[in-house]
Amino acid sequence: GRLIDGESEILIVDVGKGGVAEKAGLKAGDRIISPKEGPSARFSKVTEAGLAGPQTELARAYDAARAIVPHDLDVEVRRGGKRLTLKLRLPGGRLDPAKLLKGIADHLLSTQQKNGRWQPGVGGDADVYTSAFCGLALLAADEPRFLPAIKAAIRFINEKSTASIDLENPRVGPKNWQAASSAILMAEYQLATGDASFFKFLQANCDLLAARVTKNGKMGHHFDIPYNGGGLVIINSQAHLAWALAEKCGHARDEIAWSRSYREVEASLDERTGALGYSAKAPRSPDIAARTGAMAAALAIAGAKEGMAQQLAEALATHHGRMRHAHAMSSIGLIYGFAGLKSVNPKAHREVMAEWLPYLELSRNAVGSAAYFGGKRNIGGDQYLGLGPIGNAMTALMIATADGKLFMHGGQRKNWHGMSRQALD
Repeated sequence: GRLIDGESEILIVDVGKGGVAEKAGLKAGDRIISPKEGPSARFSKVTEAGLAGPQTELARAYDAARAIVPHDLDVEVRRGGKRLTLKLRLPGGRLDPAKLLKGIADHLLSTQQKNGRWQPGVGGDADVYTSAFCGLALLAADEPRFLPAIKAAIRFINEKSTASIDLENPRVGPKNWQAASSAILMAEYQLATGDASFFKFLQANCDLLAARVTKNGKMGHHFDIPYNGGGLVIINSQAHLAWALAEKCGHARDEIAWSRSYREVEASLDERTGALGYSAKAPRSPDIAARTGAMAAALAIAGAKEGMAQQLAEALATHHGRMRHAHAMSSIGLIYGFAGLKSVNPKAHREVMAEWLPYLELSRNAVGSAAYFGGKRNIGGDQYLGLGPIGNAMTALMIATADGKLFMHGGQRKNWHGMSRQALD
C-alpha cells in the first residue's frame, strides 16, 4: 500500500498472488478506509510523527481480529465511487515478539550463502556491513544451532574486509562503516561465547578506526574527511561503540583517539533536541537516531560521561518518531536507536517499545519472518545493503533489545549464550 501525506486512506498498489488480500477481493487502486477518524489517523511525511496514521490503525485492527477465532477482519474499501466491506481471513496468531525473533533467525539461517554472507542489494562491500548485522541478529536469537552460521559470517567478513587492513598504512583497508560493524559483531560474539579466536581481527578493525581519527576528532567514510572537512559523526559513534565493546574483550582503548573523537561528538550536539547532529559543522541534521543511539550505548558500556549518556537517551525517547530516519537508511536508526535507549534508560525503552508494537505487527509476514518496512525519507542505503536481509536483521535487533543480552543492549554478563533465562536472572 501507499500512504499519502495528509490522508487517512491507504492506496493499494499491489495485492500479490494467492495471498490473503487477493482471496478477500482486494484490488490495486482500492483505498482502505481507516477505522479511526481524526488527525491521528492521517499520515504525515514529517519524521517526528513516527508511526501515527492509518497504518497504525490497521495494525491495531489486525491485533483485535487475531484476538478472536476465526481471525476475520472486516475492511472498508473505497473503489471508485463505491464503498465496500471485504472480509480478510488473517493467518497466524497474535503478535509474539519472541516468536517473531525466532522466525527471523530461521529465515536468516536459511538464506545465508555458502561463503557466510547474505545477498546485498549491490556488489562491492555492501555484503560486509549487511552480514555483520545479520550475524548480530542470529547471535541475539541465542540458540547454539546458530553458532556455525555466526562464525561463518565472521570468517567471511575477515577474509573479504579485515584481511585488507595494513595498520602501517591506514589509507588502505575497509571503509569505516565496515570496520566498525565488523568489530561490533566480533566483540559481541566473544562476550557472548567466550570464544576469543577472532580477537586479533577485532583488534585490527578497532586499531584501524583509531588510526583514522584526525587530530581534531573528525572521521569520514574512509581515510579522507568529506564534506569540506566536516566529516560525519555516525562514524565516530560506531567507532566508539566498537572500542567500548572491544575493551570489554580485553583490547586496550586508544585514549588519544577516544578523546579526540569524543570532542567532535560533543561539539555536534544539537541544543534544540539534545541529540547528536550530522557533525560539529552541521549539528541540526534531523536524522538523529543512529548516531545518538550508538553513542549512548558506547558510553553506557564504557561507564563514561553519564550525564551525556542520559541526555542522549532522553533525546531518543522524546524524538522516537525519528527512529527510522538515519543516513539514507531506516535500519541503523532502529538498530542503534533502540540499543542506546535500552542501554541507558530501560524504563523509557519499555514505553517506546510499546508505542512501536504496530511496527512489528506490520513488519511480520505470513511465513513468520519480516518484510522490510522503511521510513519516510531516503532508504537508498538499505537498498544498497539488501532490503530482505537488512529488513529482517533490523527487526530482529529491535526486538532483541527487550532481552538485553547483547552488551550494546545493556547486557553485562559474559558467556551468556545458550544459558537459560533463569540462569541469566
